[in-house]
Amino acid sequence: MDKKILEMKKSYETLFPEDGINNAELTEIEKKLEIELPESFCEISTFFSGGYLGSISNYSFTRVDSSLNIIDETIRLRETVNLPTRFVVLAEPSESLIVMDTKSTPSVIWFDAVEISELEKNSFTSKPDEWDTYADYFKAILEEEEEERGL
Repeated sequence: MDKKILEMKKSYETLFPEDGINNAELTEIEKKLEIELPESFCEISTFFSGGYLGSISNYSFTRVDSSLNIIDETIRLRETVNLPTRFVVLAEPSESLIVMDTKSTPSVIWFDAVEISELEKNSFTSKPDEWDTYADYFKAILEEEEEERGL
């Protein structure tokens, strides 16, 4: 595991011990969504499985309970607004959308939901927040969580 990700894992587990998903669950995501997940997402998913972090309610990575999850929400947006298949829906904060591009950089994009038709072209009216990798996105929300807790 990448050194930076190990450091984030240690910080995260201080806040939330006993989280994460296994390889079978990662394989299910890839199979159901017909994508290949980025390496940093797979590494971080061993200790983070979605949920509230850094003021973002990230979708669950699994379909274990009735909570919203990345598989069902990605499929829903593919069917309703033609979300391109290389994107995975991570969260839907108020009037916006956070997606992970599984093939290009920036990997994580947080944009105004009304501009979903511009996602493929990356030609938004309002500049979105972007992170080159899922690890960069996770680090940002983890640091925000630590700051909110005064750590």
